[in-house]
Amino acid sequence: MNMIEKTNLKPIDPETLNIRKLSTEEDTFLVELPLDGTPQEDWQELFEEELKKNAQPFAILKKPNDSFPMFETNYPKNLQGDTISIITTPRKLGEDIKLVMQLVETVNDRVDRHNKEVNEQNEKENRKTKNDKETISEMRDSLKKNPPAF
Repeated sequence: MNMIEKTNLKPIDPETLNIRKLSTEEDTFLVELPLDGTPQEDWQELFEEELKKNAQPFAILKKPNDSFPMFETNYPKNLQGDTISIITTPRKLGEDIKLVMQLVETVNDRVDRHNKEVNEQNEKENRKTKNDKETISEMRDSLKKNPPAF
């Protein structure tokens, strides 16, 4: 098992937050929430699992280069590079951002638990290796003291 790095949302700056009006829907916007880096694949998988548990689906840009984007309302990949994209309305923006913040926190809690298990497993293996080395050393000492006769 490998350690997983945590990924966090960057502080939300209302002035620089990427918000685009969706031409297909009235009063609906795509908002890209920046992360502090591109998450590892394991972190992304945990995020997707947590997202699917959530009752409220998110949707994201399906074709990032389209000027008239197509959207999917199920559970598509909403993690692209170092952003989490959501579709929201002006009145639900704060609530939706809080939901993403909770999802990220939940994923990072799972990462902490995973990494703790990895550390415990590594310590267990290290103790076993140390015990094995001690046993081998004792075996060598025993052979030195009482060499087998031919």
